[in-house]
Amino acid sequence: MRIARDQIAENGAHAVSLASLARLAGVSQPAPYRHFADRDALLEAVATEGFEEFAAALTAAAGGRDGAVKAMAFTYVAFGEANIELYRLMFASRLVPDAGTGSALETAAVDAFNRLRGALSATTPADRVDDEAHLIWAQLHGLVMLKADGHIRRPLAELVEVSSLLNPS
Repeated sequence: MRIARDQIAENGAHAVSLASLARLAGVSQPAPYRHFADRDALLEAVATEGFEEFAAALTAAAGGRDGAVKAMAFTYVAFGEANIELYRLMFASRLVPDAGTGSALETAAVDAFNRLRGALSATTPADRVDDEAHLIWAQLHGLVMLKADGHIRRPLAELVEVSSLLNPS
């Protein structure tokens, strides 16, 4: 899976094939099929691993302290900037929406989102947690994608610092 992640980081998920990965790994062309049914199964596994790492980073950032949501926001944009092609696979592909209910990918994606919901629940009325979580998630996602596509040139941490969603007046 390391070779797949390296190829995704270098060329994007669209350029990954099981045959090319087999060549790079120095194994026979059918060898990857012992681990993955097809290319989509490989990409799902990579995205699942990405969401698990992302959730762990969000949890570490929150650390159960005041300012957890803002710390998570900094971590969110840093993860996206540092792993843009993995991030695109996780958030800008059909993998998660098409994942089966209860699949490892869906579970990992929901778990990552629930980290933000959990941090918000400490300071936000219960009936507003989901709405606030979606607004913050969307804002952070938009920042990462705009930066990745060249529309934002400055460090995203600067924008998180001044965000009105994260710094209500």
